[in-house]
Amino acid sequence: MKRITLALACALGFAALSQPSLAKDITGVEAIDKDFGMYTLNWEPRGMTLIRWEIYNSNGFLVVCGGYSSSGGSIPFRLSKKALHAGRISMDDKVIVKDLSFFSILKNSNQKNEHVGEPANCYITDTPTPGKTEKPKFNIYIAKDTFRY
Repeated sequence: MKRITLALACALGFAALSQPSLAKDITGVEAIDKDFGMYTLNWEPRGMTLIRWEIYNSNGFLVVCGGYSSSGGSIPFRLSKKALHAGRISMDDKVIVKDLSFFSILKNSNQKNEHVGEPANCYITDTPTPGKTEKPKFNIYIAKDTFRY
């Protein structure tokens, strides 16, 4: 019986290790500055999530960087993770990143200074950087911006 249990435990362990990661691989960290975009989610009856994000060029590909913080307790914090998991960023209405859960978690005590100077996790996309003459429009999309719990 012990042999079967050990064999089953080993098999499950190897199966878990061979599964692809669902989270995006973080490819770098960038300090948040005043030029980062800002987006807020409001939680009713209380709380707010502040999201800071930016797009960069790296060797001809777009890089998305971001971080977020939540105020109002553990429920808004937990729900913020779910909202970011379902979030996406688009360029000219074409989705370039799905699942923003790779964004760094920031201290909510720094919401007043809009997290300037704090680290934002970055992810290199497979989307080529637009040409110099193109003026793409980038949007962050989360199902809605006001939630009730």
